[in-house]
Amino acid sequence: MVDQGGSLLRRGFKTWCENVSYGYRRDLNLSRHARLDPRNLARQIGVAILTPHDIPGLDAETLNHLLTVDPDSWSAVTLTIGQVSIVITNSSHPDTRQNNSLAHELSHLILKHPPSQAFVTPDGMMVMNEYNRVHEEEANCLSATLLIPRDGLIHFLSLGWNDEELAAHFGVSMDLLRMRKNLTGVERQLSRFRALKKRRF
Repeated sequence: MVDQGGSLLRRGFKTWCENVSYGYRRDLNLSRHARLDPRNLARQIGVAILTPHDIPGLDAETLNHLLTVDPDSWSAVTLTIGQVSIVITNSSHPDTRQNNSLAHELSHLILKHPPSQAFVTPDGMMVMNEYNRVHEEEANCLSATLLIPRDGLIHFLSLGWNDEELAAHFGVSMDLLRMRKNLTGVERQLSRFRALKKRRF
């Protein structure tokens, strides 16, 4: 059964994501409101993180194409060889985008989604042979929750933090932060709480 509001997510999935987010923070000895570095999470679950510079035998022309000529054509890709998973991230992107890309790829692994097959077109574009909308929506939800837990938003918003402070604390882009605020409805919840508190006093 899908979640309400036209989402492809099964019922209870968002709550599960919040619990997973807190669970990994606990495993990493972080508070519930702390920033979660996806590189530390990768080490925790046994996933190696590489950049194109780390790949042996990658020629200068290919490296230049991936990082300089057409860096926006890809963000991160996961390679699974036997039982070993490696995430290659685009090191030309800002840290905030890399954090989101890494969290997204790690979410696919945490969710045990079967890997898609990728191939490179003659003009150098990396293309996936299939696109599973449910898996992508699940990974989007989990990755955003790993980076920005709901309780963390409520905690810092109640302290009066603005969007810039929140984004810097969690290591995310302003776009991702605002999307997460909208999807969680935390500002509406805090507004109702403040209005109720004001009426009582």
